[in-house]
Amino acid sequence: MSKLKPRCRLYLQVAAPFTARQSEQLSQALSELSPACVLICGSGEPLDPAVLDGLIDKIQGAGAACLIESSITAAEDLGADGVHIAADEEIYAEARKTLGESANIGVACGLGRHEAMALAESGADYVAFAAPDADDFDALSDTVAWWSEIFVVPCVAWDIADVREAVALTERGVDFIAPPSSIWDGDDPLAVLREIDAAIGSIRREA
Repeated sequence: MSKLKPRCRLYLQVAAPFTARQSEQLSQALSELSPACVLICGSGEPLDPAVLDGLIDKIQGAGAACLIESSITAAEDLGADGVHIAADEEIYAEARKTLGESANIGVACGLGRHEAMALAESGADYVAFAAPDADDFDALSDTVAWWSEIFVVPCVAWDIADVREAVALTERGVDFIAPPSSIWDGDDPLAVLREIDAAIGSIRREA
């Protein structure tokens, strides 16, 4: 019998500060959908530690990893599980030195294959691939397929809000689907997330 890969899971992005409505929706998503990770993104405003403490506790209490976008210092000070950074070897080395070997450190690679390989070799916990614009989806899909066939380090498809694209990427081997943080601004983000999660969760892939 063929061995199957673990099911593709959601990786949520949230932009702080969060409204009360969005906070409740996140709680529901954490409870219903069991995302693997939640990334707290900056909105250009200083992050309020008091607000973030509660948000991080909520995420970690639900069993998801909580990462901070870009700020190694904030990740360390707030007790997050790690950080999501640009694909830069010096920044990665600083993050690993500061946060330790047990931290989850992911890198944003765009469509850069060389950068992804270099950072994975250095010890990154995942690589995130993203299409610069809608016309580049095929390139994103090809990059995901290439990575999944060769490497064991997990890959994330970044800023995917369309269920058909999520399914196509899952079929090509992506490990995580990360809808954009803007999804929470929609009329019914939970409905969109439920649809994506159900669709990607139904797909079984050979390891």
